[in-house]
Amino acid sequence: MASGMSLRSLVVFVDPTDVCEARIRYAARLAVQHGAHLIGAFVMPNAWQNDRSSSFIQGGGAIREMLERHGLAERKALSDASQRFETLAGRDHSSFEFRVIRDDEVADLAQLHCLHTDLVVVGHPAPGGLPSAWSPERMLLSSGVPHLIIPQGWRDGPVANNVLLAWNASREARRAITDALPILSAAASVAVVVVDAEKNPLHGHEPGAGIAHFLSRHGVKVRVEQLQSKGAPVADVIRRFAAEDQSDLMVLGAYSHSPKRELLFGGVTRSLLSAVTIPTLIAH
Repeated sequence: MASGMSLRSLVVFVDPTDVCEARIRYAARLAVQHGAHLIGAFVMPNAWQNDRSSSFIQGGGAIREMLERHGLAERKALSDASQRFETLAGRDHSSFEFRVIRDDEVADLAQLHCLHTDLVVVGHPAPGGLPSAWSPERMLLSSGVPHLIIPQGWRDGPVANNVLLAWNASREARRAITDALPILSAAASVAVVVVDAEKNPLHGHEPGAGIAHFLSRHGVKVRVEQLQSKGAPVADVIRRFAAEDQSDLMVLGAYSHSPKRELLFGGVTRSLLSAVTIPTLIAH
């Protein structure tokens, strides 16, 4: 690969539900494409939180019975998740492993699992396999590792073959390019999408041209698409282009106004993340 960078390990957050299958399949196929090691991370649900009857239990026998029931529920969730992951990951891939994170250790451990990988794959809508109180944005900002969000209804199709790169000449968008470079280099086509370029002086005389030249030197097959919003929300303009161009991956920088305000992303980023329609890689 011309860039010298590569994708060597991915972590995908799995859960015992059917909706995580698309997420695992996408992560597994991406791992195969790049010869990367795939880690399935399962956050063990705390059955106590989901059992409203537990606050009314009296008597030793009833307490033992409840403990047993919770143990069974947790074991079944773990068994379902590991089986689903191993079946899907093992279909066309040999380098994979399954890890379990306990709910009470989640803040430190989940972040730690992310820190040691190139890419984190989660689902949409939230939490998408992440701990219940976490969001991809929170995990992204705490770990700094790029996140790939796979929407719930995503059907099998090409993986990161026709990429839309949302470019606004910001530090975050540039960061996203660095993090996504192995994927961009492997894609058949990358569209650098610039919306309302004339409103942003950072774009310079030829909006998108400079970053397109940079990418092409890294072996990326790139073209620039300058779009006008004509008063429509910029996020809608980007989504519409993605649908018309049949993009199968969107790459964007998660712009944040202040490092102290975790979820305070810029309006366009926030809007794109509120309704993820195609797999979306965000970086910060």
